[in-house]
Amino acid sequence: MTLRSIVYLLIGFVFITPLLWMVSTSLKYENQVFERPFVFIHLDNVNWSNYAHILTQTDFLTWLWNSLFVVLVSSCFRLLLAALGGYAFGYLRFRYSEAIFFCFLAALFIPYQLTLLPQFISFRFIGLLDTHWALILPNTIDILSIFLMRQFFLSFPKELIHAAYIEGSGIFRSFARVALPLARTPLLTLGLLSFFMIWDQYFQPLIFLHSKSLYTIPLGLQSFQTQFGKQYAMQMALACLAIIPVLGVFLALQKQFVESIVSSGLKG
Repeated sequence: MTLRSIVYLLIGFVFITPLLWMVSTSLKYENQVFERPFVFIHLDNVNWSNYAHILTQTDFLTWLWNSLFVVLVSSCFRLLLAALGGYAFGYLRFRYSEAIFFCFLAALFIPYQLTLLPQFISFRFIGLLDTHWALILPNTIDILSIFLMRQFFLSFPKELIHAAYIEGSGIFRSFARVALPLARTPLLTLGLLSFFMIWDQYFQPLIFLHSKSLYTIPLGLQSFQTQFGKQYAMQMALACLAIIPVLGVFLALQKQFVESIVSSGLKG
């Protein structure tokens, strides 16, 4: 075994062990959590009642639906606007496009925490406070996504768009028929990253949402911990259920995600 293999195994052990411990703890009885904290559960002594309680006695399914709704709608709008913005700044290159683009980039230096209060005041004024749209709208525009799509369209073969123009396609039709299908790889990468980032958001729901029926997964975890603070096995069961959608999305699109990163690296 080479030194590199040993290092990889150690890194994998560091990352996988907490996950295995969380799953093991979720399948234990409460009196076993501290009696045998570092002993993994035996197959003949598995406690599934923690998961049954989470699914039947809590609002987990409501939190899950809320999170999926916010993430999917936000990601769709974000990818569409990122593709349009990247196409405009990277290919069309209209007058003052560079100056406008650098103004967009300057917004990256503003900490998002500073924008929460203006957003709160705006949403309260227009009546969107305590609705899912208060979470969706701020996530529809992402400057970094626009920047990455612009870099993609800067290297985009212009001959393809010119051929579409010759066939009679306009700006938007050529974008939809030619540019957008060829931008599938970077859009897939940005879609996965957006899914993970929006899924984990905590402060925005904490500030903008008050009704428990609108809670997302992070707020639901915090609410459950407040209510069942000493039931650690049940908390681990809820945490395991909360990461299943994220793991499912990543595993389903892992191959395309890795291929997109490799192809981007080869282009660079």
